[in-house]
Amino acid sequence: MITLDEEISTLYELLTQNNLDFIESADFTVEDYKEIIGEIYAETIEGLFLDTNVSALDNIKRIANQHVNIYYSDKEISSGYYIYKKIYINDKLPESQQIVTIIHELTHHLYAQIFEKWLYRLFNINKCCIIESLVMFMLNNSIENRVADEYLSYIVEGRFTPPEYQNYLSFLQLLMELGIDVEQSKQFFIFAHEISHDIDDMFKPIISDDLRSSISNQFVTDDMEVLNQKLTFDYCDERFNEVEKVEFMQEMIYFIFDYFVNGEGNISDLENYITEFDMKIK
Repeated sequence: MITLDEEISTLYELLTQNNLDFIESADFTVEDYKEIIGEIYAETIEGLFLDTNVSALDNIKRIANQHVNIYYSDKEISSGYYIYKKIYINDKLPESQQIVTIIHELTHHLYAQIFEKWLYRLFNINKCCIIESLVMFMLNNSIENRVADEYLSYIVEGRFTPPEYQNYLSFLQLLMELGIDVEQSKQFFIFAHEISHDIDDMFKPIISDDLRSSISNQFVTDDMEVLNQKLTFDYCDERFNEVEKVEFMQEMIYFIFDYFVNGEGNISDLENYITEFDMKIK
């Protein structure tokens, strides 16, 4: 990957026409992407200790705590949410539902991390709130990006949920609320589906068969409702190859830079976004 030599420390140094052109011409390869996935996996297992003598929920928390802090929400929430390296969950839920909620919200974080590491490499930036906030803004700045993020997280969550207990009602409600045309937005869904496999592959060596079995048993213990739901679309067999996946990711980065450099984006508004970010991570 080509990388800028100068170090960038402010939004005004980052969001420039030169950098927009640089993104367009950057040689971001499949190998670069795989290295990023490898870095995230290494961070996940570093010092991680899972204990067969504790509950499945406690072990899933240990995995999540490699990347984020987990808090019990003091607000009325249905299950949980993720924001700025923090996962808030409703601890009044059955343990099985808390488990899949943590996996779902952790997936949001890992997805954002992929973009953040891409930008750290490309622009010679040390880990900082500038990049993290820009990525958070990007993943929420359009209904397509938002729904792709949710679709990705629901798919990964579903892979660790016994098939008979899978529940996608909240996601389908979100599609209706946002007025998503699934066919028109299908490239975002296909892209998210490809990323889901990469995150799933990170989890597979960590969430062992024994831990997966413990998760399944927790659903039985909690006497959760059997729903047997599936989340499929007419084009579910369509796939991106590795190159197309990386190109799509690069286009997303290009779009958000272009939004601030040549579009309606106001850098001062993003600065306020970062100020809010700073307050939330302290």
